[in-house]
Amino acid sequence: MANLPTAVTTEYDRLVSADDWDGVRVLLAPLVESGLAEALYLSAMSSQPGEGEEEFHARHVDSVRVAAESGYSPALFMQGMYHLFGDMAPLDKESAAENFAAAARQGYPPAQYEYGLSLVHGVGVPADILKGMSLVHAAAAAGNEAAQEFVRAEGGSARL
Repeated sequence: MANLPTAVTTEYDRLVSADDWDGVRVLLAPLVESGLAEALYLSAMSSQPGEGEEEFHARHVDSVRVAAESGYSPALFMQGMYHLFGDMAPLDKESAAENFAAAARQGYPPAQYEYGLSLVHGVGVPADILKGMSLVHAAAAAGNEAAQEFVRAEGGSARL
């Protein structure tokens, strides 16, 4: 799916693990310039040379917002987390659920889990336990560790 992480993220992760920040910049610069939402999102995860904390914070929030507006699932998820906790964005449980729902529809496991929890607990959306647990189970099946732990804690079928 076009709005999920690709080989760009895999290469980004490899370069970050190798502490190759020059390589990260070489990888992302032309992709950001071309408007690729995934690259814009990834570029928001670290500061640029000479960038102060306030500049980084402003660029980060703006880049995540633009990538989310482009429909990039991890950015939608992150923006949802910001709204869920009122961190880097206004506390807004409805906006959080909307962002999680958009990313969950694209099959992004962390968003499936968070939107599932929103539905199970009625946070930002009307409660729908059956649909919520279905999403939590989908996230668990996709390897999301938080969802797997939730399912284990609920005895495997959690009110389905």
